[in-house]
Amino acid sequence: MEDTLVPIALFAIIPAIVWAVSAYRFKAHKASMGLLEVMAGKGEPVTPELVRTLGVRRRPKHADLRTGLVLIAIALATLVMGGAIPEPEAQAAFAGIAAFPGFIGLVFIGLWIAVSRKDAD
Repeated sequence: MEDTLVPIALFAIIPAIVWAVSAYRFKAHKASMGLLEVMAGKGEPVTPELVRTLGVRRRPKHADLRTGLVLIAIALATLVMGGAIPEPEAQAAFAGIAAFPGFIGLVFIGLWIAVSRKDAD
């Protein structure tokens, strides 16, 4: 029983941390938007300085490119790790696992190309 619980807990902690950080950011963003809504509803001016002070940020222009490159790097690292294992079945399994972040990374890069060309017009 302990032989299976330890690896499960080890791998489960990663999504738990990602979820906790995402939930906190969502809650903070929701509170900031609520405050801006109340201020706008009362007729008070909402200045760019106020929005910056509340921590509301614009999405970086090249966010999709960065995300895509990171996902492709994760896919390549998974392929290299699978290549270090001598069994062909394990190599094939790692290649299959690497396909997911690799293809998603390619989609992000494709989106970045499509959006950057659209903005150039």
